[in-house]
Amino acid sequence: MNNDRIKRFSLIERISHWMHTASFFTLVLTGLIVLSPNFHFLASLFGGVQEARIVHRIAGVVFSFGTLLLFIIGDNPAFIRWIKDITSWGKVDVEFLKEFPKEILGGHANLPEQGRFNSGEKVNSLLILIDGGILTITGFMMWYADSIPLGLIRWAYPVHDLAAFIMMAVILVHMYLGLVHPGSKEAINGMLSGTVSRSFAKAHHAKWYREVTQKEKSK
Repeated sequence: MNNDRIKRFSLIERISHWMHTASFFTLVLTGLIVLSPNFHFLASLFGGVQEARIVHRIAGVVFSFGTLLLFIIGDNPAFIRWIKDITSWGKVDVEFLKEFPKEILGGHANLPEQGRFNSGEKVNSLLILIDGGILTITGFMMWYADSIPLGLIRWAYPVHDLAAFIMMAVILVHMYLGLVHPGSKEAINGMLSGTVSRSFAKAHHAKWYREVTQKEKSK
């Protein structure tokens, strides 16, 4: 490995991330087609409206269970480590979130040292997990609507749509930080090659960077 770079994500983590991303945007496109006739012009991308509905269901299964299954089969320790990381909170996380809006808007933020995932990434992951769970539950309720009480189905549709819009907003912010924001766009390399520059790791994930470098020295 290039000595100027440091490994952040395994191959399974990267495949899982892009599988989740691809399935979500497939869900967005097909969901719009199913949602309103105004978007039926997109149906030709999938062969028709009914075909788009079928693709929506397939993508929903991949979105809900595919990435999880990939982790369990391919890299269970990485999945456990991720869950542990995003559910570990302390005072520094609160301090980070107070300062983070300044960072997003291009100001000078006094951010405390962070681990492998900073507090913003933890919030992003937790929102995706919770919102994804809501999408999964309501989606399957709508799929098997004939077996669900009518009162619940009437709630499932608006809740599903609201959850989808929230998920879209969360992912757009995530994309902005990973692809556009000058201070953090190096992060996308972690999901492309698996590595980030040591300068980026030290500046944005100092606590994790120290842990990794100490392990390197002990070898």
